[in-house]
Amino acid sequence: MKQHSKKTTKLAFINADWRDFQNKPAVDEDREASILIDDYLRILNKTGWQHTHIIQAPMSTQRFSAGVVSAMQKKRILGVTSRYVIVLKQCGPFP
Repeated sequence: MKQHSKKTTKLAFINADWRDFQNKPAVDEDREASILIDDYLRILNKTGWQHTHIIQAPMSTQRFSAGVVSAMQKKRILGVTSRYVIVLKQCGPFP
């Protein structure tokens, strides 16, 4: 993508950490089985993009009904209530 973009191109995308958390207590999550924001940033930096902003965007809590929250509390599961907006610019040598 960088090879087909102008030097002034900005890139923005919305993403979230990917964690193996279904029915698993937070303390039992395996970092090696997850893809976190720092992994995405490392990949983007290697491909010639540099982040300028990381914005945490809240999501609606409507998906967390009382029953879901109760089950998550009993199993000690962390819920996700936001996404990241990452804004990047090109860096390094240009084609």
